Amino acid sequence: MATYSRRSFLTAAGAASSAALVHAYPHEAKAAATELMVATWGGEEIKDLTAAFAKPFTNETGTRVLFDGAGPSEGKIKAMVDQSQVDWDLCDVDGYVAVRLANAGVLSIIDYKKVKREQVMEPFALEHAIAGYTYSFVLAYNAAAYPQRPPLSWKDFFDRRTFPGRRAVWRWMIGGFEAAAMAAGAPRDQVYPIDIETAVAKLATLGDDLTVWESGDHVRQMLLDGSINMACMWHSRAAQLGAESDGKVAWTFEEGLLCPGMWVVPKKNPGGNAAFDFLAAMQQPKRQLELTRLRGVGPSNPAATAAMPESLRPIDPTQPQNLQQQAIISSTWWAENYDKARLKFQDQLERM
Repeated sequence: MATYSRRSFLTAAGAASSAALVHAYPHEAKAAATELMVATWGGEEIKDLTAAFAKPFTNETGTRVLFDGAGPSEGKIKAMVDQSQVDWDLCDVDGYVAVRLANAGVLSIIDYKKVKREQVMEPFALEHAIAGYTYSFVLAYNAAAYPQRPPLSWKDFFDRRTFPGRRAVWRWMIGGFEAAAMAAGAPRDQVYPIDIETAVAKLATLGDDLTVWESGDHVRQMLLDGSINMACMWHSRAAQLGAESDGKVAWTFEEGLLCPGMWVVPKKNPGGNAAFDFLAAMQQPKRQLELTRLRGVGPSNPAATAAMPESLRPIDPTQPQNLQQQAIISSTWWAENYDKARLKFQDQLERM
């Protein structure tokens, strides 16, 4: 995921104008950064990002890359910029968060002279954000619970009679709303705009068979201990579960939802333009392939998709045979409708 911005400036003719530019663009004038601080969501992600991206970048440039796993929420990023107390150079955010932060004016524009737009899947290279990896929401299920016929579509997910048992969606709506829309008949390429009232009503038809998961570890545990039989969940965790459970948990890309892991650069970031150098380094196919091997997420660079080893292609959401089965998230729709969707869904959960 990546969104980055760069404030360009022209060389001034006179000393006065030059001084004004230095004041306006402090990161342009100072010495090259010796370290970058990257904000992520913690856990194993930091170890994998270090191995795939940070360590090679440091070896090549001498610039250290440090990680803060506190979680770069929309509110934190905005507050840092508004208060001119920015600690982070790069932040790992959802696509809709990148759009909202860009609209709020707190993100730098990506320097597409350093970062190559053509090295990112077309929908995921924005003015203020760029995808560093991809992932999908998919249907995962307990294979032993459905020995005759497994659930392979969102219509099946909502069919309580044929496929009994509890099922879970993410508390924060993304994936679950698209599943409801496709179950109601929306083609994969016509999911948006989602009718929020209809999506919430569709989810409500699951009654007490519906629950929500809060984190990857949460949904993993529920599937393993039998608390649920199905889930709309991240494909990387589903693939990991399938491997460690010896096939007890199975999953499919059919009617999945492809999403970008976006990188953004807050304005006034301490490392200045070095953030874009790191972004460019993260575009390298060999580095993205390593992240797929370590973490199970997909690449954002089409060249990495093409070079994906045969053994990893079944878990890569960007492979043509997998991509054609999926919808692609509209980060713009979610940016405009997230708050309304959250209120409607939370209200429904409280009444169930």
